[in-house]
Amino acid sequence: MRVAVFFYSEVTHEESGVSASCQKKLSGVLLNYTNKKGSLFMPSEFQKRKLALAFYKYDISKDGIVEAADLELQGHKVADLLKIQKGDAKREKIVSAYKGVWEAYFKPGDKDGDNQVTLDEYAKALEPYYSNTGNSHESALEVNKTVFDSIDLDGSGQIDSVEYAVFLRSLGVSEAEANAAFERLDSNRDGYLSRDEFAKNLADYFTSDDPEATANWFYGSY
Repeated sequence: MRVAVFFYSEVTHEESGVSASCQKKLSGVLLNYTNKKGSLFMPSEFQKRKLALAFYKYDISKDGIVEAADLELQGHKVADLLKIQKGDAKREKIVSAYKGVWEAYFKPGDKDGDNQVTLDEYAKALEPYYSNTGNSHESALEVNKTVFDSIDLDGSGQIDSVEYAVFLRSLGVSEAEANAAFERLDSNRDGYLSRDEFAKNLADYFTSDDPEATANWFYGSY
């Protein structure tokens, strides 16, 4: 199976994260994937840039790698945004949920066992999206349950606009931009993201090559 080789260079280290409008510099070389039918799939430059953007958002410390400490820090940022004090059991529950995101979402990509995930490893870990594009929605439902649960702060089985805004703000996105993102992702306009909507948007974020696709807003402006 062919796998991805991807890198980004000279990304400025700003708390707001990467977006096209923020003049962040992303460059990359993503080779290709072979899907289950043996057909070659080569992500476009636009898809490569979105992959790097997602990685950079989770790289909270902006040191070019994602590790458990980044996800723990994100959990604390969420608690801070909700004004939950240190020592509160609710804070520990939130931080624990984000530690779970590391275990379920990032750690499987740590193939060399150094407890760090590089962009190259992240790209390889996302291979199921690209090698099985016709079934990426179903893959996202399974793979991202832990991510969904970390955002669904009240455990209702739905993500509302406040919960999604807190999630994006913890990644450096402004409140206004986070609200704009939620409005685009909430396809049926009921004020919530279901597990199905969440999975579809995340799958489409990585696989869509349409610059106007609403799923491109999954991590804010792009």
